[in-house]
Amino acid sequence: MRDWLLELLRDPLDGSRLSLGDDVERRGGQIMSGTLVGATGSYPVRVGIPRFVTRSDAGQAQTEESFGYKWTNREGFGSEGMQEKVSSWILERYGFGSGEEMRSYFSRHERILDAGCGAGLATSTWLAPGWRRNGNEFVGVDISAAIDTACQRLEEIEGTSFVQADILALPFAPSSFDLVFSEGVLHHTPSTEAAFEALARLLRPGGEIMIYVYRRKAPAREYVDDYVRERIADLPPEEAWDRLRPLTRLGQALAELDTAVEVPEDVELLGIPKGTYDVQRLVYWHFAKLFWNPTMTFEENNHVNFDWYHPRYAHRHTEDEVRGWFADCGLQITRFNAQEAGFTVRATLR
Repeated sequence: MRDWLLELLRDPLDGSRLSLGDDVERRGGQIMSGTLVGATGSYPVRVGIPRFVTRSDAGQAQTEESFGYKWTNREGFGSEGMQEKVSSWILERYGFGSGEEMRSYFSRHERILDAGCGAGLATSTWLAPGWRRNGNEFVGVDISAAIDTACQRLEEIEGTSFVQADILALPFAPSSFDLVFSEGVLHHTPSTEAAFEALARLLRPGGEIMIYVYRRKAPAREYVDDYVRERIADLPPEEAWDRLRPLTRLGQALAELDTAVEVPEDVELLGIPKGTYDVQRLVYWHFAKLFWNPTMTFEENNHVNFDWYHPRYAHRHTEDEVRGWFADCGLQITRFNAQEAGFTVRATLR
């Protein structure tokens, strides 16, 4: 934990300033362990990361366990194929032509929050040595043990700090950040809208927020998603991961058919527009998420399906809902990218 972070942190229970306890140990100019003390609570610093996860919500505890497992299972992510897939998708949706363009844009902001950074896979699209200009600061936050993986992967990059905390109880003062980025995270909380509002409060006037949230799918797909999730959400992550392997293999088998089917007219009752579909994609979008991408390893493909099915909270939304959140928070939308999977939105605080 770097000293500058202390000025930014607040007690998530009452918003009071935090001070260092008498047990602080430093190494290499950083606070590696000790206690942060507020007016009503105290919080540990372990392995250089301040820890603020105190919620008792059972669903959030399941989210913490699920994502902690996913992002500490290194076989499930990390290949060049997966990084390229993730990065190209992020660049397309947020409107950047390259990782360098995104890095240059982020570097214009004094203080950046990555809310729900996981292991830093999405962040790696732009965060790299040399990003920092004029003392810029980056803070990565995650509720799970993934924050340790993110720290291990990215802490050597200048200007970075990491915090373990719940998005619904963030330990920061209002109006602390110039840019808030949250990629595929808000829908994994008890309330996507409440989580969004919590992030909006952290923006400085003129600041920018960038988010991605799930979109509501076709009715059969919605039913199957909830059915599978209900079957595995209460399983230990390792067991749920194994239970999803046959689903992933089915996605692979369908993709390897390399066969198209023509839907001759709109199937309104199933929410399927007419057109030509690859068989795997037809099933994927309208009946069950059976993700498969041949540029990624089997474990990485299973990782994507696990990411969708295992977390207890995985809310899906309509465009009107999402636009309403921004309007209610006084945010001016500057980019709205709607895809079958979800909505990617950029907006500034008026």
